[in-house]
Amino acid sequence: MKNTPFWHEAAPPEDPSGAELPARCDAAIIGSGFTGLSAALTLAEAGRDVVVVESGPPGAGASTRNGGMIGWGHRVDLASLSKRYGAENARAILAEARMSLDFTTGLIERLGEDVRYRRTGRFLGASSQAKFEDLKRWAETEAPQLGMEVEVVSQERQHEHIATGLYKGGLHFRQHGGLHPALFHRALLNAARAAGVTVVDHTKVETLTGDAAAGFTLRTDRGEMAARDVIWAGNGYTGIGTFRDFASRLIPVPSTIIATEVLGANRVASLIPSGNMIVETLARHSYFRPDPWGERILWGGRASLNVLPEEESAKRLRRFMLSVFPDLEGAKLTHSWKGFVAFTFDGVPHIGRIGGVWHACGYNGSGVAMAPYLGHRLAERVISGEEGRTGFDAAPFSSPAFYRGNPWFLRGVELWYKLKDWRDTHRV
Repeated sequence: MKNTPFWHEAAPPEDPSGAELPARCDAAIIGSGFTGLSAALTLAEAGRDVVVVESGPPGAGASTRNGGMIGWGHRVDLASLSKRYGAENARAILAEARMSLDFTTGLIERLGEDVRYRRTGRFLGASSQAKFEDLKRWAETEAPQLGMEVEVVSQERQHEHIATGLYKGGLHFRQHGGLHPALFHRALLNAARAAGVTVVDHTKVETLTGDAAAGFTLRTDRGEMAARDVIWAGNGYTGIGTFRDFASRLIPVPSTIIATEVLGANRVASLIPSGNMIVETLARHSYFRPDPWGERILWGGRASLNVLPEEESAKRLRRFMLSVFPDLEGAKLTHSWKGFVAFTFDGVPHIGRIGGVWHACGYNGSGVAMAPYLGHRLAERVISGEEGRTGFDAAPFSSPAFYRGNPWFLRGVELWYKLKDWRDTHRV
């Protein structure tokens, strides 16, 4: 079993390019994932001199490690956000999810490369009858306010989407889909370079000094560079050093994915007849799908909220997989890998400026659509100020007093999630 992403088989990480660090640029972007490259592309097309700096290979983080599911979604509901920010602001925040999907699918079409994107739909399985009733109420009351097309699927019709008796029905999101994230990243990287973006890989930013008025100086392990504007696009790969202002606002959570051996298109189709992306309501948050060629199953989830040895996390995910598809008992695993997802304390992404540094981050597990979208909107804000305004502006990106970037509380949260899952599966 390989401990590298299955996605890297078709789109392996680049070797060091040897690109030199320029002495100066208009905009320096730290991080070469979906956020950074989308921002870079928009800025370059507006005539800005853009340099992207990455500590390893381009896209080595979550952009080429995620599950490749593209859709909309937030961790909070309309009622909760309305209490915090008012009903109008809450609707504006949640509406950004739909706009992110429209933007990113349009971007895929514009890039013109085959990233194995398919509008397959996504099925959300309910862990109990009570949870199904909750989902049904949400689909009937909240989804229409946000322009979301959702179909309620009874347990009797569940077999159209997934061959399991574990769930008690669920929701089908017709507009969602799947892609090959590493191929998408490569297409975005190619487009950014073609637009004139300089990508300086294997270069670590060690310190950042200056301000928005006078400009910034980036000191790296390969020299210095001056920049008028700086965008931080590290998301779940922040670290607590130079960018502690962002680290203290984000919770990096590991997410693991396993890939089965080739099962064959017929067998995969017998398990997931419609080729849907699949997620569930349980807090263990399993998300799974056929691979882009329909030959094997890719299964992701929270093996733990803390980093585990690869072998242990793969065993846990395999147990989750067999609880849904017991017929896969004899299937071997070929890959197991992990990446870090950045969660926020209020459950929504954030975009703006802290200490003069621009940022877009905190996608809470929905970054495939949201990261390119907010990278683009952030670039619009750098260029003109007003154009990049979003519904997220109503939500302050605050740093809790008890937190400095080290998620010490995750062990307790993990125990709570296990209790929550037990309770949810035993609800009548």
